[in-house]
Amino acid sequence: MAGKRSSGGRPLLLLLGLLVTVATVHLVACPYTKVEESFNLQATHDLLFHQLNVDEYDHHEFPGVVPRTFLGPLLLAAFSSPAVCVLSLLEVSKFYSQLIVRGVLGLGVIWGLWMLQKEVRRQFGATVATMFCWVTATQFHLMFYCTRTLPNVLALAVVLPALVAWLRHQWAHFIWLSALAIVVFRAELSLLLGLLLLLPLFRRRLSVATLLRHAVPAGLLCLGLTVAVDSYFWRHLVWPEGKVLWYNTVLNKSSNWGTSPLLWYFYSALPRGLGCSFLFVPLGTMDRRTHVLTLPILGFVALYSLLPHKELRFIIYAFPGLNVVAARGCSYLLNNYKKSWLYKAGTLLVIGHLLVNAAYTATSLYVSHFNYPGGVAMQRLHELVTPGTDVLLHIDAAAAQTGVSRFLQVNSAWRYDKREDLSPGTAGMLAYTHVLMEAVPEHLALYRDSHRVLASIVGTAGVSLNLTKLPPLDVNLQTKLVLLERVLRPS
Repeated sequence: MAGKRSSGGRPLLLLLGLLVTVATVHLVACPYTKVEESFNLQATHDLLFHQLNVDEYDHHEFPGVVPRTFLGPLLLAAFSSPAVCVLSLLEVSKFYSQLIVRGVLGLGVIWGLWMLQKEVRRQFGATVATMFCWVTATQFHLMFYCTRTLPNVLALAVVLPALVAWLRHQWAHFIWLSALAIVVFRAELSLLLGLLLLLPLFRRRLSVATLLRHAVPAGLLCLGLTVAVDSYFWRHLVWPEGKVLWYNTVLNKSSNWGTSPLLWYFYSALPRGLGCSFLFVPLGTMDRRTHVLTLPILGFVALYSLLPHKELRFIIYAFPGLNVVAARGCSYLLNNYKKSWLYKAGTLLVIGHLLVNAAYTATSLYVSHFNYPGGVAMQRLHELVTPGTDVLLHIDAAAAQTGVSRFLQVNSAWRYDKREDLSPGTAGMLAYTHVLMEAVPEHLALYRDSHRVLASIVGTAGVSLNLTKLPPLDVNLQTKLVLLERVLRPS
């Protein structure tokens, strides 16, 4: 009995190891972050290193367009603190603490995916569960984003166990997790989780009285928790997600960051997010059991499409559920491969689509590696300048938005400044011993007599097709940032 249990558990451990390994590869290949991840990452840093000294927190100087909740960073800091404390005692660079924090978030998402896999195994069988793991692991966006400190990813770590509770008909558990996800992290999840909730209500598996008995206290508790915690850190009475909801929907100011066509999520975001697995979703819907997943998810995407500003990460919660449906489609072909040559050809398509997904992921990860010149520049600075040098560094907006974080400010004797009220080449800029700035020729010319170029940092300028090589594309790189060192002291 023990031997059977051990041999049966080994493939499961390999699948779990697959998910963790792929997420780790994404993390190590792209260790830096973008501006969208900035608040949660900076807040986690401040909680870890400044703790109760709230005056030193980054958000007082750079609050962002709308306030964000500290509850996510508090959880990340709590789970990361043991490892970060050990690294601090060993005097290891804070850069590795950033990897720890992001790794903790990634493990939280993978834990949710693993719980979903177990429920899929129970309801649909081992083949579907195994294919779900392989489909998820070979796709780019879900694995790439799972370690990124975006509000959507923090919410995803709550949505996944909520989805599992919903599949298990654990309505109370589902309602409490839904309240946490909606009230604290992302209000738009009321669309997805609300649609999921309508099904048991419509089928009379959940009564309105039971719903209210859990939803009212859950909503009030989550609201009170986020208002209390965030009002303390922001120093005024605030419900962050309420402010975000008002800004994005009522004021519709998210459109200032660009708009997309109504059906963009369907013809662009979903195919890119799911990769070739998108083609197996219709086949998976042949199993009527998958309709309870497909309809609410597609309904959520359709409703969310009404907002003009669209980004793929806004619907990342749709990918795991659709992966279950795609995995069911794959298993239909795999389980019948002995019946005819058509099923055998279908089996080859299943295997081939995983290979194509993996190739697309590897290519996308390679291109993404060059998207963080700000982080690379900070690393180069600490490599090129001796630690004992007196350094006062100015970081411009282009660098701050492409990888610079407080975790990369590894020399406690140096001063790092991101102030935005100074123009290039002005007298105030000459006070800085080093300047990290965007590679604009007109701006660089202003420093020709006072600074020398210490390093030039390249970034992705585009991708072009090249059929003469594998993979058949060229990554076009150009200088994005320049690190300058002062050669003349200001008079």
